[in-house]
Amino acid sequence: GHSYGGGGSSSPLPSRKLRYGNGSMHSAAHNPMQQSPCNSFLLGGMDKRRRGAYHPRQRTLWYRIFFSTPARAVATVLIVLFLSWRYAIAPTLHSIYEWGLYLSSDGQSTQYNSKSAFLSVADDSKLKKEILKPLKELKENERLLRDSIDALRKPNVKTGAKRREAIGKIVPQWYSRNDEVHVTKKESIIERVTNNVVQSSNEKPKENSTTKESNSIDVNKARITEESEIPAQVQKVITEHKRTLLTDIQKQLDEPPPSSASIKTLHTSKVDMKNSPNSCPNDGFNLPKDLSTTLVIQCSLDRIWLLAETCNRWADPIVLVVYLPSETAKDSLQVTKAIDSIANLMANCPQMTVLPHIHIEEKNQGKGMSSYPVNAMRNKGLGAVKTSHILIMDVDLIPSADLSDVIKDNLLDQISAKNGEVPTHAMVVPAFERKVDPPCSDIETCKGYLQKDPNFLPTLFDDMKECVQEKKCIVFQSDNNWEGHHTTKTQKWLKREWYDEPSENDEQKKRTIRQIKCFDSLRYEPYVVLPWCPIASSSKPQPLTPYYDERFYGYGKNKIQHISHLRYRGIPFYVLPRSFVVHHPHPESNVKQVWNDRKKNKLHGEMDRLYGKYIDELEDEYSDVKGVVPECD
Repeated sequence: GHSYGGGGSSSPLPSRKLRYGNGSMHSAAHNPMQQSPCNSFLLGGMDKRRRGAYHPRQRTLWYRIFFSTPARAVATVLIVLFLSWRYAIAPTLHSIYEWGLYLSSDGQSTQYNSKSAFLSVADDSKLKKEILKPLKELKENERLLRDSIDALRKPNVKTGAKRREAIGKIVPQWYSRNDEVHVTKKESIIERVTNNVVQSSNEKPKENSTTKESNSIDVNKARITEESEIPAQVQKVITEHKRTLLTDIQKQLDEPPPSSASIKTLHTSKVDMKNSPNSCPNDGFNLPKDLSTTLVIQCSLDRIWLLAETCNRWADPIVLVVYLPSETAKDSLQVTKAIDSIANLMANCPQMTVLPHIHIEEKNQGKGMSSYPVNAMRNKGLGAVKTSHILIMDVDLIPSADLSDVIKDNLLDQISAKNGEVPTHAMVVPAFERKVDPPCSDIETCKGYLQKDPNFLPTLFDDMKECVQEKKCIVFQSDNNWEGHHTTKTQKWLKREWYDEPSENDEQKKRTIRQIKCFDSLRYEPYVVLPWCPIASSSKPQPLTPYYDERFYGYGKNKIQHISHLRYRGIPFYVLPRSFVVHHPHPESNVKQVWNDRKKNKLHGEMDRLYGKYIDELEDEYSDVKGVVPECD
């Protein structure tokens, strides 16, 4: 046969044209495209002759091993991808995931099983803590910085008072250059006025005007000169508050107690909204400048200390109605102590108006019966509201630092969507509860939480989310009354699911806050923002939403009756984004103890029966109303 070797052969070699011509001159044994024993693995399983004809350029060794054929190329790519995922990508993703869980849990162990899928450095708890220690410090510093920025943005009355006090000590002559000359008195003016109040309550004066005139003369004659470190201007404010409170108490003691026929109920709601005196301005409001919300709060004297934190967080008006039993109002020492605590709070909370409410306990109501007039006090506070909207809360609920601003922003969005009209909507404020273990059993212990830790109560949304993740906060009363706030769907709220999808018919695709389509339970009793004073000017403005039913008193059913009234009127409910209220721990009140003790007291049974009757009255009153929020299936 032919030799394909080098030039040492004497046999004549065919020309390359004959060897690689049209093939007709070659036999099957000498077809260069067929395999031969010369195949080499490193050459990709090809005949050398085929390689020389088919690959005009030389290839590197790695290419000839891994990519010389399509099958080898596919197998090589798959193997490289598998090894990369197995030993590089998967461990890296696992470590990032574990670090994220570790950061979110603040160092607590996670539920991830390190023996399951992939191994990574995140499975080493000691190494993980060392690596993430600086990250935790950065996170804590970021939170402290954010809290400091929020504190600087808010005006702090206490800080201003301390600054004025310090200036007064450094340069007393300059600081007091404009003050009036003090008149020294052994007996403070407050005690003198209190004595007049007590005397007038025990003795029937011939003319009430004489008593009032004598009180006003005493106040105008002299100023309080009790030795105190309180700056003169602050002391002057406190004195004015005390005088106003005493005048109000005196007026209530002189007037006869209201009769049962004058209380506000469902049957009188239309007349009450039309004719009851209120403080709404006749000139209306200029939007958006005048849009604001008033906090309406009622409490007894032993809960006043809770208002300090609320005043620091809420810049809009506050109306506080304080419960004073008639025995306390008639006792000179007790009323002086009560007025001192109220006036000091008002001096540090200039946006707050305080209305004392003197209540005469009804006798023969059963042992331990409490007639705390909670709804009557709420209505009294509503009568002093001068803003477009209201938020009625209990004193133990503290607002988030941005609540008033977030309410205003969302109200403006709703008004804009209604072309300038104020919609009659109820905006639900999510409610949470700060847990402590064990619960505080006395007031001083409860006060100490915020004194020791200013961040004890969450301030903003991220703080609340973190508090819930750490199981230090829960949905308000979810551990003993899950129906009370379950409809708010707080878990969705914590995931920032705050808005409904725009409808297909909405060309502008405006987003709206989430609407509550149905109540999970008819025992739903959220805290809601409601419209109150009308925006338009009127010679006799009327409230836009109803009063509370004053037949409900004590503890239980007094708030849910108002929510039921709003629902039967066809008012829609929406959930406010971002902001919240949080419950501060406190000892159990006497009123709640009476509510829970069914054997010795009648309160629980009476309110349950009254509420059933009230629902029947609502169904009769609003039988033709459409759009009532239904109960969920």
